[in-house]
Amino acid sequence: MLEALSQAVAAQLDNQVFTGGLALGAFGVAGAAALRLLPSLLRFIVEAWFITTLTVDSRSPLFESLVAWFAAHPYTARCRRLTAARVPQGEAEALRLSPGQGSHFLYEGGMLLWVERSVGVGNAGMSSSGRQPVETITLRALSRNRAMLTNLLRTADRQFGGRDPDCIAVHMVESYGEWSGRTTIRRRPLSSVFLADGVGEALLEDARTFLAGEAWYSARGIPWRRGYLLYGPPGTGKTSLIRALASELDLDLSIVNLASDRLDDQQLCALLGTAPARSVLLFEDIDAVFRDRDAETAGRGITFSGLLNAIDGVMSQEGHLLVMTTNHLDRLDPALIRPGRIDRRQEIGLATGEQIARMFQAFYPDRGGLAGAFVAAVGGRALAPAVLQGHFLQHRSDPDEAVRTAARLTARPR
Repeated sequence: MLEALSQAVAAQLDNQVFTGGLALGAFGVAGAAALRLLPSLLRFIVEAWFITTLTVDSRSPLFESLVAWFAAHPYTARCRRLTAARVPQGEAEALRLSPGQGSHFLYEGGMLLWVERSVGVGNAGMSSSGRQPVETITLRALSRNRAMLTNLLRTADRQFGGRDPDCIAVHMVESYGEWSGRTTIRRRPLSSVFLADGVGEALLEDARTFLAGEAWYSARGIPWRRGYLLYGPPGTGKTSLIRALASELDLDLSIVNLASDRLDDQQLCALLGTAPARSVLLFEDIDAVFRDRDAETAGRGITFSGLLNAIDGVMSQEGHLLVMTTNHLDRLDPALIRPGRIDRRQEIGLATGEQIARMFQAFYPDRGGLAGAFVAAVGGRALAPAVLQGHFLQHRSDPDEAVRTAARLTARPR
């Protein structure tokens, strides 16, 4: 049978009509495939040689500046496909309209600009269910000179990316393990945090010395990093102090939730290596995550050794202040808070007489003379500032009632 089949094939190949048709068919298939690929090939050649592309996504601090520039462009007045957002405007908020998702063509600087706005998902090794939307703006210009797009981005950042003098930026870690776009919170003066005399000022001076000492660290081959541990009972103002220090130093806040089971050791190292510049890296309530080395088997996404490696790692950016807080200093493993990781420890304790008097005077400036009576009514007890603040807010229009009910206060938040 095989021999017969072989003879039949040989006979067909000797047939010029059959072989000619076979060749023509093969040529047709190849030609059709080439025609299908031609548009993609031409687009690749044009984009590679004649078009400059710049992409910014919503995880970048530049994204909001670019959106604001886009919203202010004359094209937006005639655009029919828009996106609405609320943005801060003084003490209130305003409605901002900007061109929405899809492609937009506009003129800028005498050149046609193709702007594409789209939404995708972040990619940090998480499953698709763990990812969050990431918005992207892609700018394309028909030019081999990239100066136009880089100048446009610098203009947007200069006009719309300036730091709000009344706010500081806060960066959080998204559930897929990447830094989010920044939000803002009001600055807080150090004088609004009622600490023992000199505590806040000493920490502020220490941080300023560190930030000004890059050359000093470099000359001695020491990593330019500084770690602080704030410890004390709940409600004593540890987080408020960190916010005030960031405000006074004009730094951002970058907050990492180490208890998240969506983060692993590798992602934590990457986060510390890509942390926003000029920011305070904050690990709150570190005792709730790692009490000791047994936490290695606690089933969390980040291991104790992984945390130590991330803090010490060569990938960690320099020039940051690392701040940890804890309610229970005795629960922390000594390896976590040794010198080199934590350079300065500061207890933030309960408020005593002088602090309590200052808080009373701040809440009731017209009745400051009652501060002594309030301290006496407290009976010499030390109280958490959070407890005092709640009490003063409850009686903010009646300082006499605040004094009369002072004896009922408990030392710490319930």
